[in-house]
Amino acid sequence: MPAQYPYIMEAIDVRRATQPDSSRRRIIKSMALPALTRVTAEMMTGGSIAKINLSYPQIEALEPKFATHGPDLDVLENFGLVPGNPLDRWVFAGSMRIRRAQAPVSVRAIIEGVVNGWEPDENSPTELMGCNHTFAEVTHYELVIDGKEKFYFDDDENEARSNGVSWFAATRRALGI
Repeated sequence: MPAQYPYIMEAIDVRRATQPDSSRRRIIKSMALPALTRVTAEMMTGGSIAKINLSYPQIEALEPKFATHGPDLDVLENFGLVPGNPLDRWVFAGSMRIRRAQAPVSVRAIIEGVVNGWEPDENSPTELMGCNHTFAEVTHYELVIDGKEKFYFDDDENEARSNGVSWFAATRRALGI
């Protein structure tokens, strides 16, 4: 196996997928891709000596978030829009460099969900106000690094996959769908 080097995030942006000119690069403070956690269920049979957390081919609710310097008026004006609205599809974008590599690679996360949390930080006249934005009801998420799909999830398609390998294909076949 070749040596691994750290990926260093050099720049970030968050924008509406349907509005490429909605870049927040001048106000973005941070962004957090959602944690990926598979659903588990605890099992302990009557004759067992241990509990086992069984892993299922489903994921826990995704909660991406981002923070801005100052209020994001677009988010406030469209706060809480329900999924299906074209304004609820987002791109979390990054430029990431692999240590010892010359050129950065792109990172793209496409997210469909509702911005359902807006929380301004405490601030004073001598500091910029930070505003935190969190998502819920995420029904679609795809993570592409350097043009390669690393993770894909779509609730309507009943699909989740890692590196192009479906977690649920055999289950869909068994269900006849």
